[in-house]
Amino acid sequence: MTHIKIVSKFVIASLVLLGSLASNAEILTISGVYQGKNLYVQNPFAGNMRDYCTNDVYVNEEKKEYNVASSAFEIDLSFLKIGDPVTVKITHKSDCKPKVLNPQVIQATSAFSISSFSVDQDKIVWSTKGERPKGKIFVEQMKYNTWVIVKELSGKGNSLMNNYEVESFHHSGVNQYRIKYLEVDGQIKYSSTVEYTSTLPPVTFYPKRVTDKITLSRPVEYELQDAFGNVIRKSKGTEIDITGSPAGVYYLNCDNQTFKIYKK
Repeated sequence: MTHIKIVSKFVIASLVLLGSLASNAEILTISGVYQGKNLYVQNPFAGNMRDYCTNDVYVNEEKKEYNVASSAFEIDLSFLKIGDPVTVKITHKSDCKPKVLNPQVIQATSAFSISSFSVDQDKIVWSTKGERPKGKIFVEQMKYNTWVIVKELSGKGNSLMNNYEVESFHHSGVNQYRIKYLEVDGQIKYSSTVEYTSTLPPVTFYPKRVTDKITLSRPVEYELQDAFGNVIRKSKGTEIDITGSPAGVYYLNCDNQTFKIYKK
């Protein structure tokens, strides 16, 4: 019985010690984009002057085996592809801190720019320079006093010149567009805003007091909301069937306008 108590106390003491060591561990994190170069780490002694500071190294949440039992070591990233996002986490003892000597090799300065951007009746056209691999491009339009994504494309990735063209998304009156570029490391670049005044007639509808359906004056994208702002219909066309909807107030968003509807 005494033996069991001694063993139990030893196990509890060991768990407390391990918990204490775990709680004393800290993490150094660095993120960016792989550009063909490795990272080098200066690794001092811990406070006990026997062990080195670094415990483990993780690349994109996967533990990697590097020679951390030395005063300096290299984090080999060559298994990644150029343009891949990379996050390195170095767990280390709390009484010391390793130092990444060349963090700039994964922290590229963006050279992206939009060299031209125009809008006409039928299309939106723009050109870019300085793209990096795996970037995303979004065409945004101002609708209902907020920027809305109307088109998403994968970037072509050429650092010299890239040309793009998409169909326009005009509503009646003045239209505002901009280009948003999202780099793989999270950096965002915006173009200036371009305006285009459409000759399309404003959309009208009937009736204002609806029994079964709403008829629009021309085909457009629309969104019908209930009195609480919940979207109950969303499509494109000239007719909106609300036969099965309960009586009450509804809001019709289309052609950058909002109309109040009454369902009998």
